[in-house]
Amino acid sequence: MSLQGDFATMPLPDLLQWLAISQKTGILLLQRREIIKEIYFRMGKIVASASNDPREYFGQFLLSHGKIGEDDLMRAFQKQGETGIKLGRILVMEGTLQEDEVQRFLRIKAEETIYDLFLWEEGTFKFFNDAPAQETHVPIEMDVTSIMMEGTRRSDEWARIRNVFPSSETVLKVVPDSLTRSILSDPLYNRMIQLLEIPRRISDLCLMFHASDFAVSKTLYDMYRMGIMEVLDVPPPPKPSEFLMEEQARALANNGLKLFNAGDYEEAIETFKQVLILQPGHALARSMTDRAYKEIKASLVTDEFSIEHLPYLRRSLGDLNELSFTPQENYVLSRINGTTSVQSIIRISPIQEIQALMIFKKLAKEGLIAFLPPTQESTT
Repeated sequence: MSLQGDFATMPLPDLLQWLAISQKTGILLLQRREIIKEIYFRMGKIVASASNDPREYFGQFLLSHGKIGEDDLMRAFQKQGETGIKLGRILVMEGTLQEDEVQRFLRIKAEETIYDLFLWEEGTFKFFNDAPAQETHVPIEMDVTSIMMEGTRRSDEWARIRNVFPSSETVLKVVPDSLTRSILSDPLYNRMIQLLEIPRRISDLCLMFHASDFAVSKTLYDMYRMGIMEVLDVPPPPKPSEFLMEEQARALANNGLKLFNAGDYEEAIETFKQVLILQPGHALARSMTDRAYKEIKASLVTDEFSIEHLPYLRRSLGDLNELSFTPQENYVLSRINGTTSVQSIIRISPIQEIQALMIFKKLAKEGLIAFLPPTQESTT
């Protein structure tokens, strides 16, 4: 027997508590748009977790904590492609990390995957009885009560943060006169201050840190309360009239189908995403979004563009600074140097593969970048 529903009918804390009290063993699968997470239970205790969110991959987690650099991660991925050895083992073999550090960060990563769920405003779930955790997952044993306490604390803190930073598009700047020697000596604050030499959106900073919205926003909020950070611009909240009604969702879904059948997959995805804003559990919108992503991925790779090609800028940095880009586009552009392959950039990126590929093709279509043929090194 399986249990399924959404957070509107059964909030996450109630769901976790029910699984714990019932001493369930199995897999809890949770989904919000394209993000899917799994929590593994054994006799009511959490023993493992997994996520397809790139920001929660082990390599990204190490980058966000400053344990490795992007060059380290690129080399490790190349070694992994040659040998098939796990990323953590490679980093230990190369002397980048100690074995106990790998195990400690794998456990913390597994815990953070779960805590992030408490910040989801909507989502669906399904529990599969008696499904075992895979051997590749890092074993942990967490009591649901302690998880709920920490998750609730973060949820409350997130509400306080959102009162000051209403969205990740909030633009911040440093207050130079408030900087002290003790603040500048703190590695985390110092790194944030350097990145904010010019005002930036929180979403840009999340990508630069390879970290979650909560982790970055929490640091910025602490700095704001210390008076060394101030809000420069806050995007206006969406008007109530912009939220879709059920009839509009039906009309949008029909339009999405038309766009999909016409081969306009990107517009179809955006249309189905609007449907999911109103109805997160809309089965048609979810399934068609997945199908559209698969069609896009199949059509993206050509003789002129593949993951082995080497992207390079066709416009000067000065020209690019005059243009407006999304945080994800900014991140991709900042990693393009004419010698690093598309695949290498995607591997170190906290962006989902299909979205990154779409960004590369969009920038190429706009004449901002082009591609060199793969080198022997980039294809190995």
